[in-house]
Amino acid sequence: MKVLIVDDNEDITGLLSRFLKAKGFENVVSNDPKKGLEQIKEKKYDVVLLDMAMPDFSGIDIIETLEKEQILKDQKIVIFSATAFTDSQINDLLKKDGIHGCLKKPIQLSELLTAIAN
Repeated sequence: MKVLIVDDNEDITGLLSRFLKAKGFENVVSNDPKKGLEQIKEKKYDVVLLDMAMPDFSGIDIIETLEKEQILKDQKIVIFSATAFTDSQINDLLKKDGIHGCLKKPIQLSELLTAIAN
């Protein structure tokens, strides 16, 4: 299984990458959201872990771009964020084809594995 991690925080991506490798998951990291978007468009990943709160170009921007280009539905994206989204905002995102889960930071590693497996 191949996982793409898109988050501007290198500490978080480093920890997630090491954890996933230890669990047998191949993974790629992008700390630049625009490059992350290009990677999503260029390659097929089994799961994309997408941080929502990134400066300049957010996870929402990535989702909206994929939606406009009609390729969001072909993705399996698990969103995560430390920022407080309302239940309504989260539910609206989860209704979109291609969004398969939402995790709140700090991420519980057992929840991460469950989200990837589903």
